[in-house]
Amino acid sequence: MQHKFTTGTTADTIRIAEAQLNRKFPQSFFNWLLINNGRSLDGLTVFPVHDPNNLRKTWSSITKNFNEGWAIWINNHSHESLDLSPLLPFAEYGTGDYFCFNYESIGSQGEPEVVLWSHETGKAKFIADNFSAFASNPPTL
Repeated sequence: MQHKFTTGTTADTIRIAEAQLNRKFPQSFFNWLLINNGRSLDGLTVFPVHDPNNLRKTWSSITKNFNEGWAIWINNHSHESLDLSPLLPFAEYGTGDYFCFNYESIGSQGEPEVVLWSHETGKAKFIADNFSAFASNPPTL
């Protein structure tokens, strides 16, 4: 029997997204998705993992956003000497800016730091040591 989720998802569903993105999610983000997949964080759109049991809430998944919206921004900045490969966007802020995991900069908890990437400058600035710290004090929109 398949379960119908209103929020949250399964570990297997999260692992599929990790495999599609070729990235292991920070454990705190993984744990958050288990309970909150498809929810926002104080009004901030956090990209869910695609879950066939909850298509309405997970259609605009982290994988879809990475392969579509993020790919466009990378192409727009391709003429610059910016290396955006360490970044994985997990939430959209405003019109084109993204909160990202920075896999090149590991915080004190052993997880990628959270940065805010600007679509105007192509640069990222430090926001939080890890996803748990970010989630406990999300930005005001």
